[in-house]
Amino acid sequence: MEKRNFTRVTFSGGASIKYKEQIFWGNIGNVSLQGFFIKTKHDLPLDNPLEVTIYQSPNSSIYLNACVVRSEEDGVGMKISGLDVNSFVRLREVISQQCNDQTLIMHETYKMANCIH
Repeated sequence: MEKRNFTRVTFSGGASIKYKEQIFWGNIGNVSLQGFFIKTKHDLPLDNPLEVTIYQSPNSSIYLNACVVRSEEDGVGMKISGLDVNSFVRLREVISQQCNDQTLIMHETYKMANCIH
């Protein structure tokens, strides 16, 4: 059984990944305050800094820095290393809308505070 440290919820949306001067595209499968899974056929290197934009809606995006921590045939698992306050608030809202335990989400918020800039 897989043990998660953060609440993970299903999320459907597109994303762009910038690595060196290239842009790759994919679709988000799920998110947490600590990371996400992106469905993509592109090979992305493990443990290298990437800039990711998650397109939440036409007028709202989540901008973050992340690195690949797991690679699978249909995509990659990424860990968030940094994001701005507005993006953190949007990401937290996505998770809060699907989680009934707001105390747990608040606890996870405190654990992620050092990644917010």
